[in-house]
Order: sequence, then C-alpha cells, then structure tokens
Amino acid sequence: MRSARSNAYLRLCIGNTLRLAQRTDCFAVRAAPTWPSAAWFGMSRRVFEVILAVIHATLLIVAIGMAVLVLMLLVEVSASLRSRRVASVANDDSLQASRASCPFVVVMPAHDECGTIERTLAATLPQMGKYGRVLVVADNCTDATAAVSATAGAEVIERHDLTKRGKGYALDFAMRHLAARSPDVVIILDADCTPTPGTIDRLVVACKTSHSPLQARYEMEPPEASASIKVRIGAFAWRVKNIVRPTGLSNLGLPCLLMGTGMAFPWDVIAKSHLETGHLVEDMVLGLELTEQGHAPRFLPDACVQSAIPPSVEGQTSQRARWETGHLQVIGRLVPRFLWRGLASANLALAALALHAAVPPLAFLALMLGGTTVMAALVALAGGSATALWLSLATCCAASAALTLCWRSCGRDLIPADQLILLPGYVLSKVAMYARALTGQKLHWVRSKRD
Repeated sequence: MRSARSNAYLRLCIGNTLRLAQRTDCFAVRAAPTWPSAAWFGMSRRVFEVILAVIHATLLIVAIGMAVLVLMLLVEVSASLRSRRVASVANDDSLQASRASCPFVVVMPAHDECGTIERTLAATLPQMGKYGRVLVVADNCTDATAAVSATAGAEVIERHDLTKRGKGYALDFAMRHLAARSPDVVIILDADCTPTPGTIDRLVVACKTSHSPLQARYEMEPPEASASIKVRIGAFAWRVKNIVRPTGLSNLGLPCLLMGTGMAFPWDVIAKSHLETGHLVEDMVLGLELTEQGHAPRFLPDACVQSAIPPSVEGQTSQRARWETGHLQVIGRLVPRFLWRGLASANLALAALALHAAVPPLAFLALMLGGTTVMAALVALAGGSATALWLSLATCCAASAALTLCWRSCGRDLIPADQLILLPGYVLSKVAMYARALTGQKLHWVRSKRD
C-alpha cells in the first residue's frame, strides 16, 4: 500500500516538472546558427545574405579568371609533351652556306661584365664567319668591360647616361649606331649567356628565311648538387616558363614571348621598334608589341643559349624579384589592353600571346588559387553559394595536374619526390615580395650580383 502511494507521488512530480518545462521552454532544442551567422556581426539575416551574395559573385569572377589561366597553362604543358618536332631550317652542312651572303650583327649589351663577357665572346666570335660581327655596348660601365671586349676582338661602343639605366636604352643606342651600316639580321645576346655551337647560324638562317623575329631556347645551367631547395625550385620554375610553355605554344603553331637574350630580328623590324625604355621586362613588352604589328616572334628550339644561375643568394633574389615584379606589372597594366585588341581585331596570335603572358609566376598563381579557395569555403560555410568553391577546387586540381606533368618531364632531376612537400614553404616565402609588387613599390633595374 505504501509502495503504491510512493509511485503515485513520483508520477505527480514528473508531470508537474514536464508542465513547467513546457511553459518555460527550457528544454526546447534550437537549431545551431549557421557559422558564421548574421548574429555574429549584429545585422539582419537579409543584409547578411546580400553581403554573402556580393562576396560570392566577386569570388566567382576571380575563380573564373583563375580557371581560364590554369586551362591555358595546362594546354601549353600538354602540347609541349607531344612528340612533334618542327623541321630544322637547314642541316648542319648547309647552315654556313645559307647565311654566307647575309650580313648580321650580334649586339651584346653589357653593364660591368668584365668577369663574364670574355667567356661569352669566346663562344660567340668563332661563329661569326665572314659576314658577322659582334657589337658590345658598354653601358654605364665602371669596370674594364670595354677593354676586355675590344681585346677579345669585338667592336665596342660606350654609353654613359646615369639618368637612363636599363637594357632597353643600351639596345636603342646600339640600333642608332648600326643605322649607318645596317645589317640584314640583328641578334641580341646577353653578356652572361653563351650560344651553343651552331646557334648563331641557325638564328641567322631562320630569321632570313622567315623574315620574322625568333627566340632561341634559353637554358639555365643546372644548379650544383649542394644548392638549396629554394634555388632548385626556382630553376624548375625557370624551365617551365622558358622551355616547357614556349615549346607548347610552338607545337600549337602560336607565337612566343621574347626572353631578352638569344633573339634574332630582321633589321627593318627591329629598327622600327620602340626600345628606349627602362621597363623591368622590356623583352616581354616588345614581344607583345611586335605581335600586334604583325611580326609575331617564333620559338626556335634548335638554337640554344645558356646562362648560369647567379652564385650569390643576393644575386638570385634580386634577379627573381626583378623578373617577377616586372611580369606582374605587365599583367596589371598592359595585358588587358593587348588581349582586348587581339579579340577585337580577331588577331588570334595576339590574343593567345596576351593570355599566355597573363599567367602569373607559378608561386603567385598558387597563392591566388589558395586564397580564393579558402575564401570561397568560408562563404559556403556561412550559407552562401558553393559554386565558387567547387570551381576553385576544380582549378586547383587542374593546376596540380599541369605542375605534375611539368615535374615528370623536366623537374625530377632538380626536385626529388621526397622534397615536393617543401613546395608550399617556397610559395609562402614569396609573399613579402609579391606584397611589395602589388602595393606599387618601384623596383629599378639593377645588375644581378654574380659573386
């Protein structure tokens, strides 16, 4: 009897507790707010959704642009793997005979290069033959570059103007000097680059035959085995930019950008070109301008010039900073204009070359892809559209595929598979340099330190 009264009392207590809970709603289960939510920022849900939509639209535009650039990169890399070889302009036995009656000049701009130019002249002068000559422009030199060059057998002119520093001014000075006795072909070769045997002949013959600007294959000598991973990754990026991608463009029948050395021009083309500029990458700009004018440069892989990586860390850093900063400046200021003109005039060569130039340095491209993907993921988590996220992830996969193909074709000797994990560190090490470039910090031309 006592047990029955106890059970009734327990049921009464539980019932009263449940009725109290229903009135106070203390046990109600509420859905957790989406993270991050409008409440986080003290705004209404409607305003928050509008802001998310605007942010997503912006990210989607950026993601589409990144996808186009990565697709261009992937197409170039894939095309470079094709076993197609453009027929040589002439075989080795007929090269000298073909260029026998073609006067040409190798122009060599040099700024304080007395320690390297002798080696370059030793490899170049024997390829001159009867109708060729080497013209060294000793530009604002403070060392014995002029004397060393003259002793080696080159023709030398000197320019002194500290208000106009840069390779473009030296080249303009050389063209004005050559106008009195103009050659048929002009070859431009840096003072620290050596042409391989037969390269000069191939450039002269091909330029004379095609009457168009040509770019030789530009190789960087492999770094020493003891070189740091940063140097070896930089050498890999160099191969992708200056060998793999131009080869792909050539296999597709498209023009290539000029690389500053190993270039050949018909006289009537180079004489009319605007060379007097202090731009950090004047060669890239010149290639786009010539393509717009109907003189698209072509890649000639049979000809090859080689250069050594600056031995000092300071020299490597300044060289990479100059090239990459100049490239980003061209992308921001000139590429949209050339791309629009190419599309508006149905100039496929110009549009393709402008799109090629729009692909930024690989480390910058990786940072852009990573940043866009992270931002798109945050928008999706906050309840916004996931379209930009999926597009960014697909683009990251395509970029990874392109870089993997590059590594398998030309990077395994530089970066062992067990060191690929160090690539993100290399990319992050470039953040400060890119920040300076994007904030408009001016970087003037300075000779890379080579000792």
